[in-house]
Amino acid sequence: MLNGKVTMNDIYAKGGNVTPLQQYQKPMKNPILVELLDHWEHLRAGRIAPLRSEIDPRQIENALEHAFILERQQTGDIRFRIAGMGLNQLMGMEVRSMIATSVVAPEARQQFTDILNQVFDNPEIVELKLTASDAGRPSLTADMLLLPMHNEVGETTRILGCLVANGKGHPAPNRFTILSRKVTRIIAVDAAKRPMQHSQPVAGFAEDRSQFTPQAVKSPSRTLAHAKPRDYLRLVKTDE
Repeated sequence: MLNGKVTMNDIYAKGGNVTPLQQYQKPMKNPILVELLDHWEHLRAGRIAPLRSEIDPRQIENALEHAFILERQQTGDIRFRIAGMGLNQLMGMEVRSMIATSVVAPEARQQFTDILNQVFDNPEIVELKLTASDAGRPSLTADMLLLPMHNEVGETTRILGCLVANGKGHPAPNRFTILSRKVTRIIAVDAAKRPMQHSQPVAGFAEDRSQFTPQAVKSPSRTLAHAKPRDYLRLVKTDE
């Protein structure tokens, strides 16, 4: 930025439409994605990205059903660490621990992998317009938002995402192709700002480090667990 104006140093292009964050508009007018982006941007507080541990499920209640976290492993594979029930229902199975490209059609998998790696490496905000269509049934469109998250030493090790289908009643599994992509470069305003600190972890967003075996979804329930935490994105309300 120079005297409040966007300069060429603030913008770069590498496929898709790239917008500087200072000129960023709310994504695709989808209120669920807007809620997630607003929370992420509030936590970012001028940094490139917030910490994964800072994400507060109580502030993104409407997005939880559609949200997910991706992790890039040492092998280079990108997998779902945790996911909301809405994504499981779209796929007709539990996607937790599955490779990220399992939600897209085979012809879109390399493109999707390249987009995810770009978010990890740069990082960027990415919005995708998706479609799923099979012979004999109407097309299903969806919006996806991808947001980088840092670990305690400032590395982008997770992606916070959200996938919202526009319509219901489509039989699973739904695998998407990419209709369009919008990329927004993130510029730190004050890299020296300290991360927000929570006095204790927020229940409902913790990640179990154990390995998971994908299972078919059986009668999904929205009831909150009160014993051992489950590995879905969900809101756990307290009496505070």
